[in-house]
Amino acid sequence: MTIHVRRWGRHAVAAAAAVAAAAVLAGCSGDGKPSALSQAGLHDKVRSAAGDSRRCPLDYDLDKAASAAHVPGSASPVSASVDLPEDADKDAVLSTAHATDVECDYTLGPEEVSVETVAAEKGSAAALLAPLIQRNAEMSSGQLTAYLGALQKAPAGTPVVTPTGNVALVRLRGAGSDSVALMVSCGTGQDERGTKLTAKQVRALTGSLGGQAHW
Repeated sequence: MTIHVRRWGRHAVAAAAAVAAAAVLAGCSGDGKPSALSQAGLHDKVRSAAGDSRRCPLDYDLDKAASAAHVPGSASPVSASVDLPEDADKDAVLSTAHATDVECDYTLGPEEVSVETVAAEKGSAAALLAPLIQRNAEMSSGQLTAYLGALQKAPAGTPVVTPTGNVALVRLRGAGSDSVALMVSCGTGQDERGTKLTAKQVRALTGSLGGQAHW
């Protein structure tokens, strides 16, 4: 079972992307401090894993993150997918932003957890995730705009949880002008079960996974 299914097609961002662009897209990509987290580095690390598989090509330890967040249960991988800019449609967002996307889905005890990592050379990685944020957190356009604004104001490395409490993003420090973001969605499976995790736990889980990000 896959936590959520989507491809980065030509119309992947639709109306939500317009909202994101108005809020944060114009050149928001970190604070310029040096970091090892680059789009090129992520691309090179996961390129051999492009396509669907069960093993996450990134070295996330969800059990460790769950322990830090006081979330019971053990983690098991469900599926993973890698989307690269060269494989996207010419005018799709991954191509125009020259971005790499990695989605790793797990079960964590009874919970369904999706961990999505995006690195972009142009624009904002968080803005690229706007349609998924809106869908997974069941946000209105106005709520999405407010959330993206709060996310942009938060320091890099600080997770921000959606009002629904089941989705959180953390902006990670990118190399040069690159923008990197990690999103955790809980309880967004195809059976539409909600999560029993608290917003505090989702925030802590996201922060711990963001601290593990390296490539």
